[in-house]
Amino acid sequence: MLAQPDTLLLLLAGAALLLAGRRLFWLFVGVVGFLVGYRVALQILGPHVQGTHWLVAVGAGLLGIVLALALQRMAVALAGFFVGGYAATVLFGLNLAKADLTSLLLFVVAGVIAAVLALRLFEGALIILSALAGASLVTEGLHLRHGTGSLLLVILALVGMAIQAGLTARSPRAQAR
Repeated sequence: MLAQPDTLLLLLAGAALLLAGRRLFWLFVGVVGFLVGYRVALQILGPHVQGTHWLVAVGAGLLGIVLALALQRMAVALAGFFVGGYAATVLFGLNLAKADLTSLLLFVVAGVIAAVLALRLFEGALIILSALAGASLVTEGLHLRHGTGSLLLVILALVGMAIQAGLTARSPRAQAR
């Protein structure tokens, strides 16, 4: 198994994105930046230089947060691309370290769809993408088998979307004001 961030970190970040990713969009983009930075450093440097992986990941996460605050739409589209691709790897059990053309194509197509979704439906896309990202992190942190993990990913993503949509819905009293 590849070295990964601590399970607790995956579960906490996943839960935060799953439940409040739209409200904390900067956290959503930062977590995606952190994970992409970690994975890229792991693939380029190998599993033996653990401290460097964390430095690259933290730097990428902070860059994601700065981008999210300064350039919201671009940062969300970029995060959408990576979340879409990442969700495809979890859902279809893709191994990008030894990816074939089909795996890369699935990653890119899912990423492009998610990026377009992020740009067209900004608020709704934040809910969908952050719920997918959160569900992916939680299922990865639990180390479930592919079939069970895929089912849990779909269920958690749907629950996260419902919760976040409920958080953004205005109550009848608030609308009357």
